[in-house]
This record gives sequence, structure tokens and C-alpha cells, in this order.
Amino acid sequence: ESREGFQKLLHSLFRVTPPTALIIDEASFFVATQQFLAGRGIRVPQHVSLVCTDADPIFAWCTPSISHIGWDTHTLVRRIVSWAATVSRGGRDVKQTSVPAEFVTGDTTGPSV
Repeated sequence: ESREGFQKLLHSLFRVTPPTALIIDEASFFVATQQFLAGRGIRVPQHVSLVCTDADPIFAWCTPSISHIGWDTHTLVRRIVSWAATVSRGGRDVKQTSVPAEFVTGDTTGPSV
């Protein structure tokens, strides 16, 4: 849960057999991962594919385009608010909600091998 810890994790992933793809949660970690890879001469998507689990607005400014997962965060937020309201009243809420998602192919994913 620190910059140093994240860098240590990335180092460990590439120590023996480098991954061919990474799915990164949150745009800030995605950018940190891109910097880590660039600093070591690891090219995206030639050496490793990168996908972000969030559709951050900053991706609209990126070239090459960022592969990511697009989904309606409002649906999730509404569900969380509903859950919190029920629990705060002493209720039990174990309802499962499905949030539709879409894989948005960008230029950070290479061909499958």
C-alpha cells in the first residue's frame, strides 16, 4: 500500500518469467505500471499487454489508446448506497447486483499467443 510496495510487486512479477499481460486496477496504478515498464525497456504491447479495469477520462487523451473495461459506475454507486441504507437501519442485504461491462480494445493489447 505504498509506492515502494507497488514497485516491489512489479519487480517480483518480472524477476523469473515475465507475464505476457497485466490487468491493472485504477488509472493511477496503470500509469505507474507503464512507467515501470518503460524504465526497463519493456514495450507495450510488443512485450506485454496492459488493460485497466476502469475507464478513466484521462484515457481519451492517450496515444496509443488504452485498453480498458468500461462499465456504468452509477449502477454500482446506487447499489452501495442502497446497501448502506439497509444495513444502517439494522437490515440484512445480501442482494447480488450485476453490472454490465464492456472490454474496450485499445492499442495497449497485443495479439494473443
